[in-house]
Amino acid sequence: MKLIIQEKPSQLTPEYVESLVNQLPAWRREQALRYRHLSGQLDCALSYLLLCQLLREECGIAMQPTFIYAESGKPSLAEYPDLHFSISHCKMAVGCMLSDRPCGLDIESLRNNVSSIITYAMNPDEVQQIQSAPDSRLEFIRLWTRKEAILKCKGTGIANNLKDALAPASLRGYKLGTKVGDGYVYSTAEKR
Repeated sequence: MKLIIQEKPSQLTPEYVESLVNQLPAWRREQALRYRHLSGQLDCALSYLLLCQLLREECGIAMQPTFIYAESGKPSLAEYPDLHFSISHCKMAVGCMLSDRPCGLDIESLRNNVSSIITYAMNPDEVQQIQSAPDSRLEFIRLWTRKEAILKCKGTGIANNLKDALAPASLRGYKLGTKVGDGYVYSTAEKR
């Protein structure tokens, strides 16, 4: 597994985003330009360019890949079905993970006012864990990114079984990791 996390520039200019978008193949450029805001265009462009960087550095693949999508919406590489990737972004950073096994990456900014999400997404033990943590906001994001990473790895998305995503039975056969960055948290999941 290889991973790149890139913090976003503090000053986002239209010229910078345009320079990144212009490096994309036509299909991905169209996707990026569908976003009305510069931050969405940046996320779309940068995540793809990070994937291209990993493919080049780790696999010697210089071509710009195309995506195919599973019914669940999970993208894969049309030209390289044995390679797996996951991309994620938040207000603070963009990340890309590449592996020869199914993988998932989630990155989230630290934020306040998550009480409504806690009751929706967390089981009673996790709620207790969050409430008793020295930094409940950090603990919530740590758990959330782990849940989303494992569900992205499995290709199911977050629509189902969110409360049970980190149950021992759900994690059997998967490896999880979590790191805290400057204002964000990211978690990775990879099938063993």
